[in-house]
Amino acid sequence: MSDLTIALDGSATLGGVLDGAGPAGLRLLTAPAGLGVPVRGTVIYDAGDRIAESPGGLLLLVGVDPADPRVLALPAQAAARGCTVVVIKRRGQTAAPFVGEAERHGVAVLAAEDDLPWRNIDAVLSCALTGAGATAVLGAVPMGGELYALTDHLASVVGGAAVVEDLARRVIAYSSVPGVRIDAPRERGILQRRIENLPELPEQPRQYQRVLASQTVVRFPVIGAELPRAAVAVRAGTLPLGTLWVIEPEGGISEEGVAALAETARLVAPHLLRLLNLPEAERRLRRDTFLALLDSGSAPEEACALLGIRTGIPFRLLAFAPPGTAAGGEPFPVSAAALATVLEHAESELARHAAAHRPDVTVAAAGGVVFVLLPYSTEGGSGLRLAETALATVRRAVSPGMRAALSRPCRDAAASASLRREAEAILRATVDAPAGAPAATVADVRHRILLDRIGDELERDPWLRLSGVDELVVHDAEQGTSYGASITAWLDELGDIATAANRLRVHPNTLRHRLRRARELFALDLDDPDVRLAVWLELRRSAQPPPPGPRVP
Repeated sequence: MSDLTIALDGSATLGGVLDGAGPAGLRLLTAPAGLGVPVRGTVIYDAGDRIAESPGGLLLLVGVDPADPRVLALPAQAAARGCTVVVIKRRGQTAAPFVGEAERHGVAVLAAEDDLPWRNIDAVLSCALTGAGATAVLGAVPMGGELYALTDHLASVVGGAAVVEDLARRVIAYSSVPGVRIDAPRERGILQRRIENLPELPEQPRQYQRVLASQTVVRFPVIGAELPRAAVAVRAGTLPLGTLWVIEPEGGISEEGVAALAETARLVAPHLLRLLNLPEAERRLRRDTFLALLDSGSAPEEACALLGIRTGIPFRLLAFAPPGTAAGGEPFPVSAAALATVLEHAESELARHAAAHRPDVTVAAAGGVVFVLLPYSTEGGSGLRLAETALATVRRAVSPGMRAALSRPCRDAAASASLRREAEAILRATVDAPAGAPAATVADVRHRILLDRIGDELERDPWLRLSGVDELVVHDAEQGTSYGASITAWLDELGDIATAANRLRVHPNTLRHRLRRARELFALDLDDPDVRLAVWLELRRSAQPPPPGPRVP
């Protein structure tokens, strides 16, 4: 058995699956063998058929009433076929006898919420299995996360970057294994998510023709900026679905690498076949319509119908941003390419999460933010619940520093552009939020948004600023003085000299001297309450106050 087969036969654990599913409407009723039992994939139960042999299977008991005496035999049957976990819906009935039988046979039991569709349950668990380390879903088509796992494993075996492309040369999945060989054309294709014909590489069209015409792995030498690479067609029977490429390591690809490439293409095929059967054109149209709505606020009836926005029914906007970035024109502290990769990953994870929980939502990235449209979100805190579960998902999969904003409910689709500005303002106001902070609403950060808006006005119209404050800031920077920090601390403490001096860790007389000198040097009338407010706003904008330190006794 090859290393590839071993990896693809790997298992997650029940504990890992529960962590990955998060608060997704599933509850553990019993785990007689502990949370370390292996779980390999979901299996759908059909009452008319015998349970298939499913080592490590997670059996979904669709249509089963746990209070029906006839189903008490299912735990024993599941255990005999290798299943380690079963999922039931209680539907208001007692599940105690069923749970007792499951415990007797060492089978764990999960209870799903009654109103959660089984297809959503299967999607949630499949995503959780992928995230928890399972690389096979029994009886199911591989999901997006597994496709990335396949390319990662292939890259590790071969020693070069791997990508899956469809017939339109769109990059469907790519490896992210550090240290493997990669070249500039491949990096560009991954960032653009499409392989374009390059004038400097006129051989490209012929390369694809050769790969799709061959039944085996095809190898290509160095051509211009392209390192040597190997490729194979991905097929379902005789139907071509796409191509799988890997860059060869120095010294060339090994026989093991060629075998892994061919085997991975076979495993990729079901995924691409599923993509062909999805309404891809409609999905792309929904996304483009959503982005147009966010940009212009124009809301024709056909756009609203496509996005599920109903007249008079509130909808909301969710927005997600990576750590260290702020919407609304703030510069990003990372390269544009790195940011694009992060946003693409976040958009993909959010789309998968949304499909599992709310199939009616639309996801799209724009302007450094991933937006999620929640149509007819009227059920109390449903928007906030989805925001929290989605935020937990992207923090696990993309970055622990991801943060989220949730707009107010809105009944007018023409106000979508305004909702976008609101969500971006919330994200900007939370750019320095601590790790693990919950999703924010405008009510949480309205004061920060107000200060940001005032700061924007001062940037747009510098003549609004107090010249004395500008002189003070320059003086502090050039002379190493602390007039700005001293005035800010004094104003923050409402004029309490002793408390402000304690915060600055200086003697009260030192602070009094600094305030007096600031009045003299920069013509700041700190006795005027309006001047004090303006000075405080400008100093808050221009410099962060000193971090809190130990108090002076």
